[in-house]
Amino acid sequence: MLTYIKIKYKLDAPKPHDFIGSKVRGMLGYALKEEVCVNPSYKCEGCFAAKECVFYEMYEKVNATHKYRLDFNLYDNNYAFSLYLFDTLQAEEVSIGKAMLHALNEYKNIELQSKEKVFKKSKKGVSLLKLTFETPLRIKKNNTFARDDIELIDILRSAYKRNRDLHGKKHKPLSIDENYKVVSKHLHYKELTRRSNKQKTTMNMGGLMGEMIITGVDKKVYNLLKLAEVIGVGKATVFGLGKIKIEEIG
Repeated sequence: MLTYIKIKYKLDAPKPHDFIGSKVRGMLGYALKEEVCVNPSYKCEGCFAAKECVFYEMYEKVNATHKYRLDFNLYDNNYAFSLYLFDTLQAEEVSIGKAMLHALNEYKNIELQSKEKVFKKSKKGVSLLKLTFETPLRIKKNNTFARDDIELIDILRSAYKRNRDLHGKKHKPLSIDENYKVVSKHLHYKELTRRSNKQKTTMNMGGLMGEMIITGVDKKVYNLLKLAEVIGVGKATVFGLGKIKIEEIG
């Protein structure tokens, strides 16, 4: 069973760029380190408190599935976003929330709403479904990020693996009946970059966007896609990438 916390933020600010994920994550990182760091050197490398540090968990831990993600609309005229906290990070909501408010203190009329949620499985499949990639999707195929096409099974495998990682379970292959049919697919590559102050370089954040229409979706496939709506798909979900939406259209 997946439980999580969703914190929604809305504030008065200048109209944002298409992609606010890098800025929001960066602001939170600076504020969170100030909030929780107990190391006089202020350095994470070799820190005695790293194992118990929420900043280290969210920003410095490598080769790990991070237990949070940002969520926003790519072309929104308002400055609004959500922060999802999974697994052990739910217990850090107070520290993370204080840091986020500190990070946003230059803005006005900040509204927030926090809810604890439980992912509930559906007991049925769907005859006709639309799957929309609302922010760029970065999934590797043949050791490179897909730029022109992706299969539904790749999305399902990504969601399945991410969910197991969030629960600390060992990896095992996804067993699923591929009885569905993708009847139409309209995808394009969206270029995105971000500036990494830490690495002193510009990093590519581009990925696939668009939609698929799928028929014959059984309940296991449907539940994996619904789960992916919550946890995100592919790489860089902490920046808000890999956001999908599914709609029953028949």
